[in-house]
Amino acid sequence: MIPLQHIVEPERLLLTWQPLDEQAPVRTRRVVGEIVKEANGQFIFRYLKGSTDFLSAQAAGFQGFPAFSLNQAETRQGVIESLMRRLPPRNREDFADYLAQHRLPHPFQNSDFALLGYTGARLPSDGFALVPVFPGNAVPCDYLIEVAGVRHVIGSDVSTIRDGDSVTFESDTDNPVDQDALTVLHQGKRIGYVNRALKETFHQWLSTHTVHAVVERQNGKPERPLVFVRVSVN
Repeated sequence: MIPLQHIVEPERLLLTWQPLDEQAPVRTRRVVGEIVKEANGQFIFRYLKGSTDFLSAQAAGFQGFPAFSLNQAETRQGVIESLMRRLPPRNREDFADYLAQHRLPHPFQNSDFALLGYTGARLPSDGFALVPVFPGNAVPCDYLIEVAGVRHVIGSDVSTIRDGDSVTFESDTDNPVDQDALTVLHQGKRIGYVNRALKETFHQWLSTHTVHAVVERQNGKPERPLVFVRVSVN
């Protein structure tokens, strides 16, 4: 396992949510909030109330993130501390294994803010995940993404996809749900999509930089395969 070489500090993090119920009529992952760092080093969380994603998430059952009240315009106290509870502590014996799962170097010298962004801080018990927004000129940058929608695009058979295979990205202008959608192509065949919350970052990378991407690993259950791609931006 080769760790990611170029870790970039995010300029902000997006809080996303997706219904856990596999039988839900719509399971689109929505951006419901953001965490920003002010010039004085303080972190602030805000729900993106009024946005299309937030309203769609509420319609799908979203009731807020447990640590942040929906009744407050913003949260300024204990933001990073609350989110870090979703990760194993840095002093735990198996922390190096946790980093390796996300292809992060050990010891991890970057901030907790970057650690949250690069791991996503997911838990199996809820539908929340964090997505980093990187500064546009912060290159080189390495990042590991999970290809979204693999099961819905190609089904459960990923036998033709192998670690180290190159993948490319292409706009899906005919997508009826998301006209800015970015597809992930393997040997010219669509295998899934870039996470909706990452689209803006990827569009900027693809238009201004050189993007190289390869399949890093596959896991998950036979009925729900997961494909992860290592992205290098220069």
